Amino acid sequence: MRPNVPVGYLGISWTAGRATGVRFRRAGHWGPWREIEVGDTPPVHGRTYSTLVPGAGAEAYQLRGPAAGVRAVAIDTTHGPRRFVPVLTDAEASAALGQPPVVSRAAWGADESFRFRGDGSEVWPPAFYPMQKLIVHHTATQNDDPDPAATVRAIYYYHAVTQGYGDIGYNFLVAGNGTIYKGRYSGPAGSIDQDTATGEDASGDGVTAAHVGGYNSGTMGIAILGDYTSASVPATARAALVDHLAWESDHHGLDPLGVSTYTNPVSGAQKTIDTISGHRDWAATECPGGTLYAELPAIRRDVAAQLGAPPPDTQPPVISGVGVSGVTRTSAVVSWATNEPGTSQVAYWVSGTSTVLRTPLDVTLVTAHRVSLSGLRRRTRYAFRVTSADAAGNEATSSTSTFRTKR
Repeated sequence: MRPNVPVGYLGISWTAGRATGVRFRRAGHWGPWREIEVGDTPPVHGRTYSTLVPGAGAEAYQLRGPAAGVRAVAIDTTHGPRRFVPVLTDAEASAALGQPPVVSRAAWGADESFRFRGDGSEVWPPAFYPMQKLIVHHTATQNDDPDPAATVRAIYYYHAVTQGYGDIGYNFLVAGNGTIYKGRYSGPAGSIDQDTATGEDASGDGVTAAHVGGYNSGTMGIAILGDYTSASVPATARAALVDHLAWESDHHGLDPLGVSTYTNPVSGAQKTIDTISGHRDWAATECPGGTLYAELPAIRRDVAAQLGAPPPDTQPPVISGVGVSGVTRTSAVVSWATNEPGTSQVAYWVSGTSTVLRTPLDVTLVTAHRVSLSGLRRRTRYAFRVTSADAAGNEATSSTSTFRTKR
């Protein structure tokens, strides 16, 4: 296919089967075939959509694969008549931690007409709900993006027009250089020039976007531009992500290290999940990529540190003074101490055998532990280990000790 515009990005959709490959022609030469990745958005009207494939200004493209009802849209976001200079806007903030600067929709070149039908009605009028969860994505577009604003425009067109969502799916997007772009429109329904930098209405409720099917209301979706399946996340993008998540957490009173139950304010659907989570925690997807997803625990800790929260307790108790007393023919008492309050449990077995018995777990948090063993065999050597876990769930287990019951 040879579209009438240079191919900045190509979006592919199909109704059945799978489109598996695409290649581009530049300066009269065809490049190699590359795999087409299925997008993270759910099918729309029976059509499955790919992620956007960067074409780098290609003059033509070819598709292959056993797919039916294939459609492709070539998006040129750089050679049109409009050129936009991304100017950082002053972010609005009411919490103790200020919102990082964001590039407004007007500054990155959002065509607000995409949000409306031909009759003037809004495809997806803004709706607002209290914020409960913060969800991290990647866009699966090119890394080291030379024109991130153009990529944001391409994603906007693909989501709003091609897929029919009436707007971009993410609330915010972060470029590799750390620039944060405003995503979903959050002005009053029907307006075109009253967007808010915060993504909220006057009451502080967040706008519903389209970034995770079934869980959009009451969640904020932020995507780092690029593909982090295996590539490292740029330090500047990671720092900007942490800054934004810290502001959102502080602004909405969310615990960045917490786990709680989300309730969809529209459908009532519930999910118990981390305050800061990845897209794959909510749906069957690889997003936000293996590398970025592996960073989320550290990102949560960095967000908490910005809010002045103490670092999470990751150190298990220290066990000392393990001993046995009151040994009879069929019983014994095991005791030990921990340097902080912890639970108590003993695992024990006849020496030389593999069948392990355990005492009931005593969840009382104490530093002096005493557990009775009963029903033991006479004149038998037993091996045992003690275990204690602190209030944070960090568990410690002692080395193995032995004792012998009496005749």
